[in-house]
Amino acid sequence: MPNIMIKLGDESAESYIKALNKVDPTLNILEWPNYGDPDEIDVAMVWKLPHGELSKLPNLKLVISMAAGVDHVLSDPGYPKDVPLARVTDPHMARSMAHWFIMNILRLHRETNYYDSLRIKKIWAPERAFDTDSICVGIMGLGYLGGYLAKMLVNIGLQVQGWSRTPKNLIGIRSFTGEDGLVEMLKTTNYLACLLPNTSATKGILNMGLFEKMPKGSFLLNAGRGNQLVEEDLSMALDNGQIKGAALDVFIDEPMPESHPFWDDQRIIITPHHAAEVFIPSAANAFVENIKRVRLGQSPKGLVDLNVGY
Repeated sequence: MPNIMIKLGDESAESYIKALNKVDPTLNILEWPNYGDPDEIDVAMVWKLPHGELSKLPNLKLVISMAAGVDHVLSDPGYPKDVPLARVTDPHMARSMAHWFIMNILRLHRETNYYDSLRIKKIWAPERAFDTDSICVGIMGLGYLGGYLAKMLVNIGLQVQGWSRTPKNLIGIRSFTGEDGLVEMLKTTNYLACLLPNTSATKGILNMGLFEKMPKGSFLLNAGRGNQLVEEDLSMALDNGQIKGAALDVFIDEPMPESHPFWDDQRIIITPHHAAEVFIPSAANAFVENIKRVRLGQSPKGLVDLNVGY
């Protein structure tokens, strides 16, 4: 049986190898750079593999990104374009991502920062009702993760709409495409959830021009990529009231520098890029399924369109 090569950034891949072999003990998985004969490798499982390494594997049938993003693979100028690339399609990851958005949409809506500040002062706040029927969540990116999020938001009774490159047919969810579609969606979106992939078209897309197309006093939630947000524009939008609050899991510089103004801005919920980490026991099942599919001549799940980059 052919071999599998694995590389997990600067970390040891031992825990992944054990989990994969628990699902299928017949898999022969070798950690880069000690993977033996390159002619015998048919699958590469990678995260931050040095550029040029994949082109050394002449019989490669599949590359698996060990994370949701694939830009770390596609940025390799020597990537063999005839080899399919698959991203993670793990239900556990999708559910975890959805939980992050649901948690923070409700935290922002129910003004938990305000009530936490009153608790410190031992002040009992007067009763009030929260108009949950007025919430409309707009999701930028209705792929695997965004689609999963949209369905969960509908299930908890929220209005949901989404914007994507191609039209989607999701029950109970309005779908928009194109630049005009984005503008139309933003008009009625007061909680904007970004789950876009990292491409040249999405860099800096969360900017003042976009914020101004939303209702005044809206909220931003970003768990896509840090470079999609113009951070200075968010600060200005918070100061002028166009954006009332935000929840961010990704940043341009990670870890975020101690001098960054976001640290002291109580209007922003900050999490350290952990909205949806790969959960090894669950992801192993998805990885093994794709390995089997490709070895049977079938198309892998989570196949990336190399022409668009996701």
